[in-house]
Amino acid sequence: MPTAEQIIAKFKDSKTLPHVAIKVTQLVNDENSTMQDFEETIKLDPILVSRLLRLVNSPFMGLSSKVESISKAVVFVGMKNLRNLVAVEAMREMFKGGADESGFSRMSLWMHSATVAIITDMVGKKIFGDAREDLFLAGIIHDIGLIAEDQAAGDLLRQACILYQPGKNSLVECERQLIGTDHCEVGYKLAKEWKIPAEVLKAIRYHHKEDASIKPGSVVGILQLAEYIAGKMKCPMIADKVEPLPGHLVKHVKSMMANYKIIVRDLPAEMDKAKSLYESEG
Repeated sequence: MPTAEQIIAKFKDSKTLPHVAIKVTQLVNDENSTMQDFEETIKLDPILVSRLLRLVNSPFMGLSSKVESISKAVVFVGMKNLRNLVAVEAMREMFKGGADESGFSRMSLWMHSATVAIITDMVGKKIFGDAREDLFLAGIIHDIGLIAEDQAAGDLLRQACILYQPGKNSLVECERQLIGTDHCEVGYKLAKEWKIPAEVLKAIRYHHKEDASIKPGSVVGILQLAEYIAGKMKCPMIADKVEPLPGHLVKHVKSMMANYKIIVRDLPAEMDKAKSLYESEG
């Protein structure tokens, strides 16, 4: 059975995070970075420039006047939102691919990840008063390990998806049984090489873990809540398979049910606003 490191090595042979994405992440983590540093880096990627200007002028940002310069766009979007945009752009191509009888589909997984990213942002702000940009990043990147496994051990991953029966076992258990590792561990180690923030790394590693010590308002807890809601909103990780809400979060959701119903009500509108961020061109 391949190790997580072997899967990552094989994945990186064909799919690497673009240089611009790595550089932007490094700039965000550097307190001495300037807006000029970001502008000079972004200019190296014309597609990213197009995406940035499209985003900053979209309903998602809600600005009253049109922005046409990179420097102004960076100011309006903010450095961490810029990093999130870069992460989305860098991974978009990795998620292309159709479905098969196992229920696994890269394109469906992309929509799942986009939905989870938007929900983590909504839950953070509306339930916990937490507006950290890291929540969106955790949502959009949390299942990157599945893409690496698909590239390096696709047949075994599909067998794991077929074996997976929500309520009876977990996908993580099936992955470990058939592949020898799981997408949480693979994704964690891959994102660690990309210099992703520590809280996001923790969320990637533990987003399928049942542990009473995981607080609902932590990045891990919010990501778990978002995954469950996304599944219930017909955007599951694997087609027609919705993993139950972790037991340690059930009491919290019941106590805040009215608030969560509002999030479910508002989600389609938020998804529509965010189309400029996650949809493919054309």
